[in-house]
Amino acid sequence: MIRTIESKDNSFIKEVKKLKDRKQRKAAKQFLVEGIKSVEEVINSPYTLDSILYSEKMDGKIDSIIEGLNHSNVKIYKVKHEILKNLCSTENPQGILAVVNIKDFKVDTLKDGFYVLVDRVQDPGNIGTIIRSAHASGAKGIILTKGSVDIFNDKALRSTMGSAFHMPIIEDDGEILPYLKLKGYKFLVSSLQSDKDFFEVDLKGNLVICVGNEGNGVSDYIYDLGDIKVKIPMPGGAESLNVAVASSIMMFEIVRQKLI
Repeated sequence: MIRTIESKDNSFIKEVKKLKDRKQRKAAKQFLVEGIKSVEEVINSPYTLDSILYSEKMDGKIDSIIEGLNHSNVKIYKVKHEILKNLCSTENPQGILAVVNIKDFKVDTLKDGFYVLVDRVQDPGNIGTIIRSAHASGAKGIILTKGSVDIFNDKALRSTMGSAFHMPIIEDDGEILPYLKLKGYKFLVSSLQSDKDFFEVDLKGNLVICVGNEGNGVSDYIYDLGDIKVKIPMPGGAESLNVAVASSIMMFEIVRQKLI
């Protein structure tokens, strides 16, 4: 059943608006997704939706989206476009917004393969590129340390181009890294101080690629976890690589090694 909301002071609308704030997203364990393509992407992902809000701009289009829902307990609301616009972050919203439940991933559900540990990366564009590359290269998940950009903010989510909905995004709670160590995962750290050439390392086993903050690299704690410390060769003489570029190089070297 489609319900109608006509007031911006409606209590549900106020709760949805709170999800624009990181602390509120964490407390509610929900985040917002806007736009036709993004909503369709999350519908076809392992994530579950709490509700969909749409405006008159979606008349004639909403039926096909609703038909794609894989469960019937998603609440559907029609609201005035001005109300929806106030909830969206884009300047000219398409007229649809979804409230999505944050998915908890348990350590004992993690699969063999490689993970990317993102340590205090701040730029939404960088985290988006890392997640897109991780999705494309077959990574089993992304691990975010405390101090990293919130992947569920609108800029970061948009920059992933939907890839964030199709792989585990795991916040380090102090248990995940010791668990992976115990399970025999090797931690690989990119370090300008290392003399070991990254392209000479065997990357075919269970592995955690560790990449760090744009200005400071990985923290001392993550560096000390490293079993393998490597440097990506830069014969052109540049001082360093962008963290998203370096991450992508390392991920696709794993792909290359698996193919030979």
